[in-house]
Amino acid sequence: MIKLGFKILPLSLLVLISACSSGKQEQAANANNREEISAQIIEVSTAQVVERNMRRSLEVVGSLEAQDDVTVSSQLSGNLDDITVDVGTVVRQGQVIARLDPRELRFRADQQEAALRQAEAKLGVRAGEKIDPQKQPDVRAAKSALDRARYDWDAAQTLVDKGDISRQQFDVYRRAFEQAEARYEAALENVRNLEAAIEEKRAQLALAKKQLSDTDIISPINGVVKEKLASRGEYLQPGKPIATIVQINPLRLRLEIPESFAAIIARGMSVSLNVDAFADQQFQGKIRRINPSVDEKSRSLIAEAEIRNPAGKLKPGMFARAQIVSDKEGVALMVPEKAVVSIAGINKIFVVAGNQAAERLVKLGVRDGAMVEVVEGVKVGERVITSQTDKLQDGATVSAPVS
Repeated sequence: MIKLGFKILPLSLLVLISACSSGKQEQAANANNREEISAQIIEVSTAQVVERNMRRSLEVVGSLEAQDDVTVSSQLSGNLDDITVDVGTVVRQGQVIARLDPRELRFRADQQEAALRQAEAKLGVRAGEKIDPQKQPDVRAAKSALDRARYDWDAAQTLVDKGDISRQQFDVYRRAFEQAEARYEAALENVRNLEAAIEEKRAQLALAKKQLSDTDIISPINGVVKEKLASRGEYLQPGKPIATIVQINPLRLRLEIPESFAAIIARGMSVSLNVDAFADQQFQGKIRRINPSVDEKSRSLIAEAEIRNPAGKLKPGMFARAQIVSDKEGVALMVPEKAVVSIAGINKIFVVAGNQAAERLVKLGVRDGAMVEVVEGVKVGERVITSQTDKLQDGATVSAPVS
């Protein structure tokens, strides 16, 4: 038989062993927490926001827009006989871009012209000649008879006054004059009616010719075809869109100017801009239009610049970064350019706030060497972070030694 032996430890010794074990576990957990906290702290470099006297300037962003965007439509109904453009086709003002079937309208114009020539021949006038009623045979004959009747009536008036003829004979001459006058007025009215009929036929012919010319659909502007909206053989109703044409030289650039710069922005100021597609090129333009009021929500002034685009490199819809430089000098807040983080046209800076990084959206102005002006977003004396910015987010813990 095997005997098992064991010793019973005192209770106080067991409590002591348990306490020692718990203390070691707590110390290990605290050490791990300190390591995690230490790993989350980002070591950064900083620079102070400083003031400088320099020419006032502003950097803004915006989208390029077409100078004009025109949808060309048919004014008539009919079959689309031909369309000579497609997306991307360069067109000139007045160029024929499509044509409706003209045969029916050509027949109608010929018919109207024949009716007009017949009416003109009836009055003895040449094509397009202005009608003089006094030269018409019926009017001339009536006028001659009227003149003779007036002479006879005047003579009868003298004779009746002298008593050489009776009052009855005088009344005969008077009635003869009144009848001649009525025939003359009727002849004039007849010519006027024929003249009105001829003018109506001339207007009908002009309308028929215009409709015939409207079968040629032309571009109203210089530009590039943005959309082709109809196809050859399609039956079109009046107002049916055929193509959309955009004018791309010059282009419009719509800019939101901060309220603090509203006083220095003026028409004719130069604007230079860059786009991502041509990062190594700079394009030039001038401010042409300024909104007379400040937007109440954004507290900004809307201005439009015209950007020269003779080579057609810039396209409507492109995102652009523009810089406007004024002739006036003023105090500017400057930070190192490496402190600026630009993402999709949005500029931001991280400012040290205690032991954290505070994200600020900013608007930039002129660049001066390695420094850049901040128009909005920071205050003089604040410290901006100039390193490790790609690892930062709003509220990140930082260690920023003061230099």
